[in-house]
Formats: sequence, structure tokens, C-alpha cells
Amino acid sequence: MIKGELAIFISLIIMLACIFYLAKLNIRVLKLLFAAVPPLLFCYFLPSLLVEYHIIDIRESDLNSTLGKILLPFCIFYFTLGLPLKKLKSIGNKPIILFFAGAMGIIVGGPMALSLSHLFFPNDFNAESYKGLATIAGSWIGGTANQMALNAIFLPTPNELAKAVTVDVFFGETWLAMLLFIIPFQDRLNRYLKAEYEASLIPSNLDEDLLVKKFTFNNLIYILGFGFAITLLSNSAGLFLSKFIGISFLNSSFWTFLICTSLGLVLGFSPLRKLFYAGADVIATLFLYFIIASIGLKISLSHLFSTPILLFTGFIWISIHGLAIFVVGKWIKAPYHYMAIASQANVGGIASASVIATAISPALTSLGVILALLGYAIGTYGGYISALLMQWVSQTY
Repeated sequence: MIKGELAIFISLIIMLACIFYLAKLNIRVLKLLFAAVPPLLFCYFLPSLLVEYHIIDIRESDLNSTLGKILLPFCIFYFTLGLPLKKLKSIGNKPIILFFAGAMGIIVGGPMALSLSHLFFPNDFNAESYKGLATIAGSWIGGTANQMALNAIFLPTPNELAKAVTVDVFFGETWLAMLLFIIPFQDRLNRYLKAEYEASLIPSNLDEDLLVKKFTFNNLIYILGFGFAITLLSNSAGLFLSKFIGISFLNSSFWTFLICTSLGLVLGFSPLRKLFYAGADVIATLFLYFIIASIGLKISLSHLFSTPILLFTGFIWISIHGLAIFVVGKWIKAPYHYMAIASQANVGGIASASVIATAISPALTSLGVILALLGYAIGTYGGYISALLMQWVSQTY
């Protein structure tokens, strides 16, 4: 059995190398397989299978949290550094509209799903059912910081919180997988939606663009050294600000991501911007794949299926969110990539929004970060409103 963060991390790197090696082989069966299921999804689901079959033991490690602190600020900084501001300015207000539509779908979706759950599982329903779900509302509108804030407000039991976290991770990450799966078919969906967007913003062959980079020793050491210096600065400043300001839901992670994003935007006007085109985009994309694989380690089905009401409620809830995004997106003729990024900025936060945006184009990554930061800002408030509505439903029935 593989255990310990270093051993698990090395195993994930080997797994990623094998996946992309097989994806490039000129074998008909493999070509059909990877055409139907993108390599990114294998990077995401295989780690969960390794954990499920006890090949990897994650009980004494939290690799995803470690990589999130070390690699995610690095990725966000460089993708923001290379942000094409003129193109981003031309995006308009559609992503913002979709973001708030998705947030509203979560706020009202919680009490609606809980009402339906009462009809099908009346024996599993009680006046305290809303407390664990309140933390999911905070997580799906904002992020973990908002989830913990609502946990402190509504005080669910440890067992309720554990089940809520399982529902949060399972449906949140499954939703991410569905959005990633649709990416190769987004052109057909955009034609159905009659979407209006600037097609030149999305590179037609991103993978090939990444592979043709020519690294030099100096480029590589400058990119790594400067990127990790920004990571260290962002983490240190984030920890200081979280203690200095002392607002519970504005934790160190919030400040860390805000700082590295801001530094990327500011330094993007300086000569340092050339580091992005010298290969930082490739390295940052590679690091994001490490993060994707580590996310897959967290999925566990053991708690989820033991409580049918939570499984049913989570499915209905995420479906209402998706329906809200789709209906509003069709109404304003928004392209699929705006829908996917806005949705993940709600349900998944910065990491998932960055993943879905980068899977489409690194030019969109900063949009995902900006929307996810907006989610942090409103997550506790929106989650609190949703929790109050769920409390009303619980006590009414």
C-alpha cells in the first residue's frame, strides 16, 4: 500500500505520465477511448479508484491541501500574469450574470431539494436536517471558508458535518467531471444556444501550443524561483492578514488567492509578463494536473450511500443549480465556457474554476479566479439565507 504524501505524490506523477503516454499512442482502441473520455477525466477518477481499492492510503496525509497551498497560488499567479486584458475586457457582463444565476440556484435549490426529500424519505427527516446542509450551501456558493463559517453558526453534529462534506465533495467533483466531459462537444451546444462570443479568445489546439515550448535552464529556474517566491509571499501575507483582520470567513486562503491574483494583474504590465510565454503557462498547467489528481483522492462513497436522503437531496440540489445556469445562459445566449466557469466558481471555488477554465483555455483562467473570489465574498451571506429557508422547511414539516 502506498502511504505518505511524498510517495502518493510520486505515484500520481507516474500515473499522469502513463495516461498521457497512452493518449498519444497511435492505437485505434485507445484513440476511440480518449476521444470519448478526455485524458483529464482519467487524471481525476483514477486516483479515487486507487484509494477505493486500498492501493493508496490517504488516512495520514492530505496531499490535496498541501498542493493547494504550494502549487495553486503558483498557477493562479502565472495565469493571471499572462492575462490578455484587452480580450478579458471584451468579455462583457455575461459571466457575472451567469455567476449570480448559479448562486441563486443554490440558494433556492437547497430548500426546494429538502422539501422533495421530505416527501420521499419522511422517516429520515427531522427539524435538524438543515444544519449539515447549511454548510453545503456556503461551500457551493463560495468555498471551504464559507462552509466553516456556516458550520460555526448552525453547529451541526460531527456526524452530520461528515456526511455533508461527503455530499459536498461527491456532487461537487462529479459536477466538475460532467462539465469537463462536455468540453469536446461545446461547439454543438453553442450552436443550439445560438451563443454569441469572441471565438478568437479560445485557441483551437491548446495542447499542441503547450507542447511546442522550448525551455532553457535560465527560463526554467527563473519561472520556478519567481513563482514560488510569489507563493511564499502570498501565503505569508495571507496568514498575517487573516489574523490581523480577524473575520472568520476571510481566512488565510482567501487572502492568499486574492494577493497572488492581484500581483499577477499588476505585474502583467511589467517586463515579467514575458515569463508566461517563456514556459510558465506549461509549468502552471502541469501543476494544475497534479492538483486535479489530488482532488480525486478525496472522493469517498462509503458515507454517501448510507444516507439516501442526502444522496437524493444533493442530486436535486445540484440539478437545480445546473438548470438555473442553463436557462439563463440560453436566455442571454452565453457560450458553454462561460456557463461552466461561472458554475464552478460557485460549486467548486478557485481550484475547480481554474481547472475548468484552463481545460478550455489559459486565457480564461483569471476569469475563473475573479468569479471564485466573488463567491468567497458572498458565500457566507448567500449560504445563510439558504440555510434560513431550509430551517423553515425543516420546522414546517
